[in-house]
Amino acid sequence: MYTKFFEEFTKATEGKYPMLKLCGAKYIRSKNLLNVNFIISAFEIQQFSDEQKADVLNAVQSLFPGIDVAVSYTRTYADNAVVKNKILEFLNKNNQMLFRSINDENTVLNISDDLIDITFKLDTPIYKMFETGTLCEDMADFLDKSFNQTISIGAEECVSELQDDDFEFITSGSAVADVSGLRLIRIDVGEKAMSRSKVDGVSQMPGYIADVKTEAKNCVLCGKISNISKRFYNNKKYNPDDKKSGPEKLPMIKFMIDDSTGKMDCTCFPRQDDADDLETMLNTTPEVVCTGDISRYNGALSMTASAVFACSIDYNSINTSVGKPVPSHYNFVYPQNYVSMSQQSLIDDGADKISEYLIGKTYVIFDLETTSKFPDTADIIQLSALKVIDGVEKQTFTTFVKPPKSIPAEITELTGIDDDMVAAAPKIADVLPDFYKFANGAILAGHNIIGYDYPIIARFAEPMGYKFNNDLLDTLILSRKYLTEMSNHKLTTLSKALKIDHENAHRSDADVLATWGVLKEVAKRIDLQGNKR
Repeated sequence: MYTKFFEEFTKATEGKYPMLKLCGAKYIRSKNLLNVNFIISAFEIQQFSDEQKADVLNAVQSLFPGIDVAVSYTRTYADNAVVKNKILEFLNKNNQMLFRSINDENTVLNISDDLIDITFKLDTPIYKMFETGTLCEDMADFLDKSFNQTISIGAEECVSELQDDDFEFITSGSAVADVSGLRLIRIDVGEKAMSRSKVDGVSQMPGYIADVKTEAKNCVLCGKISNISKRFYNNKKYNPDDKKSGPEKLPMIKFMIDDSTGKMDCTCFPRQDDADDLETMLNTTPEVVCTGDISRYNGALSMTASAVFACSIDYNSINTSVGKPVPSHYNFVYPQNYVSMSQQSLIDDGADKISEYLIGKTYVIFDLETTSKFPDTADIIQLSALKVIDGVEKQTFTTFVKPPKSIPAEITELTGIDDDMVAAAPKIADVLPDFYKFANGAILAGHNIIGYDYPIIARFAEPMGYKFNNDLLDTLILSRKYLTEMSNHKLTTLSKALKIDHENAHRSDADVLATWGVLKEVAKRIDLQGNKR
């Protein structure tokens, strides 16, 4: 997005920041605040220092004296799958004819650090349509807001045996014959669960969750629902003397969707009167389609949904890649039979009865210790897990992991793990196949695994070809729902309140046992309420 502002910004910074690309700016008159957003690649942002960010802020501020300025950065990531999915997102909404016509054979992508070059090789009728009007320019503008590189779009005419008069245009209501190679999913849209605007339907087919690798606007995703939770947050506009300011607390509902290609954490901010209906529908509807924006919170991507609809997913339309098979044997980390030790006695109230909620299920409760609080940059330094079958502890799996870089001092202070302790440990590439085998067929459980541990595991597993398609159960979400008397829901707080031994907090083996204690207490509460979901 080249503008007069960006030209002046380049002059003010003497061209020091070619890696930045202006995404947009918004002036909030009531606050006299200008929000400026730059696009930067996921690689470059890791090299972008606080001093450079301060320099950028000062440069922007110098261009707008007398106005408060805030600068934000949107990370971008471009590979063939991500760019193609963005192209399809645009065409699905703006030109169904071309949307139905493009495929891997007639779409040529050349992606470099500086340029995304797109060439469509089209039959004559489609080529003529593409060359007419502003479709090419509109697509370039759309992609320009999503990627850091310069966008170049062109088309080549391929003479077809069809004559123009023989070509039958397909109406927008026609069924798509085959989208298996287009990374989009066929669905039937049902009842509206929530909408923050006057949206009464879904304007485009949902994309694959697996293709969501960066922040984006106006995305459509679908999937099976799990891990539903409802919380309240402070209304910043609340004024007890002004009824129009709304209630003091506003509802927030979170859930996870899984389309079989990946999982995505979703957050809704429904209106006060709609919150209960939305929560009820999510608890009674197996699948939904959501529209909204993808953002990054604490390093993990999640969706803020502006509209939610019940749907029925045609899983035959999903071209799910097959992950590596489960290894036939362990190579580096071998499970050990569980041995109950006195210092690991969890919620020992003398009752040996196993909760009904746990019967018929196999859990692998796991926890990670890492080098960072951000899932997109953290390296694993310890992985521990406990396998529980029908409520009975069976096996443990634990190992230190050697990271590619030295462990930061603050992490050593927090966990007690230093470089010497991991020097002879296996690397994550050696550990993951063994953990994949250990977790096969089980429900993956843990405390805040949706927001932290699972995204890290998935990030390392994807390039290795391992797909952790396990159902997830997050005890952080369950504790907020069933342990409502707690002051907060940190694992250390829950352990203390429930008298769970958690002497070595922030070590994954101790955290796993504490999490299992929390899950057992939650299971008791669920039994009492007769709620199996």
